[in-house]
Amino acid sequence: MNYLLQGCHMKETQTRITHEANQNAGAGYMLRRIGTFLRPLAFAVPMALFAAGSPAAENISVNYASVVRTLDPLAVGGADESAYGAPYVLVNDTLQQNRLQLLGVPYMRINLKYSTPGNPNSRIVCGAAGCDSRWSGDDWVNHIKAIGAEPVVEDPTNPSDLPNLVKHFNVDTNNVVHRWLGGINEPNIHGQNAATYSAAFNVTYDAMKKVDQTILIGGPTIAWYDSGYLQTFLNVSGSRVDFLDFHGYAQGSTQHSYGVLFGKAQAYETDILDLYKRIQATVPSRASAISIEVGEWDLDYIGHLLQYTPFETAWGASAMGHILKAGGIGMLYADKGNLLLKTGAEVPNGKMDDPTSMYHALGMYTGEGLFPRFGTKLVQSTTSLPNVEVYASDNPKNIVVINKDPSLYQAASIALNGVDAGTAVVWRRDQSSSSSANPVNLGSVNIVNGTFSYSLPPFSVTTFVIEPSSTSATKP
Repeated sequence: MNYLLQGCHMKETQTRITHEANQNAGAGYMLRRIGTFLRPLAFAVPMALFAAGSPAAENISVNYASVVRTLDPLAVGGADESAYGAPYVLVNDTLQQNRLQLLGVPYMRINLKYSTPGNPNSRIVCGAAGCDSRWSGDDWVNHIKAIGAEPVVEDPTNPSDLPNLVKHFNVDTNNVVHRWLGGINEPNIHGQNAATYSAAFNVTYDAMKKVDQTILIGGPTIAWYDSGYLQTFLNVSGSRVDFLDFHGYAQGSTQHSYGVLFGKAQAYETDILDLYKRIQATVPSRASAISIEVGEWDLDYIGHLLQYTPFETAWGASAMGHILKAGGIGMLYADKGNLLLKTGAEVPNGKMDDPTSMYHALGMYTGEGLFPRFGTKLVQSTTSLPNVEVYASDNPKNIVVINKDPSLYQAASIALNGVDAGTAVVWRRDQSSSSSANPVNLGSVNIVNGTFSYSLPPFSVTTFVIEPSSTSATKP
């Protein structure tokens, strides 16, 4: 996808490809054609399976007595503001603004710089190569805030200008930006080793904090999860950094199989948990204050046939779920051209700013203004169904169920610890959904004796909004 390559040097793309090749050396991956989505289903089952007589054996359980973690308010649905798509961008594209506001994007990164680097009296503009520089930095920040999102600002080309940018926003104009990134972007493919980056980060961090002690500053924004690089950064900068940021894309030059790609979605969880352990071991006194974000994530960094397909919705929902489960914050790359069509030519009969499959992957958590957002507390959920993932929340009670199988229905029987009776309102995206189509409301299912059943189509994401009419004392 050209939009993913804008602002990236060919060296960066080649380095990503080399890294990917090294990861996958010796492994064979089968390219599955898009026609798979249309192949006959192995068998058909009714849309809803209502218990009559003996209930089906429970194969999904949700335990409202077991809170896994309280989620960061920024965790679900963050996106990079690419500043691409001129002449219609976030600042002046009201449809784009409305779409992102409906999605409930809570967190957006924006690359800003002085038009004359090193001169704080020059105009502040967007910094990505090819971005729409007609608008001021304040325009970008104001419109991010206007859709209800919190901005995080970076100046990866000229990090030494960051203290003056903090002064502009937080002191001179009182247009406060609370979160910042403190170094160059993806230093591990732009010539900075961990020791060099960390030393520079410390200098920049200290200068920024002198301007405003209340801000949060993150790094090292590496291009993929590199435990050695992150460990060195923690050793050198762990006494300072407020949040850790790494990037991760599932594929690039090589089209992977479904199984490999879902494995890469799960790797976000594995990597975040590993990094939390490293934080605890390296700076235990600060561990509770340091959060982790996947500062760029997506299915592709180049673009493949699976983009804008039902698979992408299932994959994106899986990736978001794994990030949440590990206690991370997700920042998808990017808004225009990924969450929303950049021109409309990307899909048949598409229009600029149409929502995409990835938009709806996040929307199955955020609700898209159609149903309540995923709750503030992640609760314990398990399943014995093959190729099925479950993520459940409290406050409010939502359950997101993903069927990762490309051809088989799954019959789900869901047991709720803490809810005896009520209804489960059903919202779904599946293989019948076009790229831009909203989740479909399929009505509601009665919850009887703490259980209900439902059928899960192939490559589907189903959100159950639980509306209790009777609760019970939860069992440990």
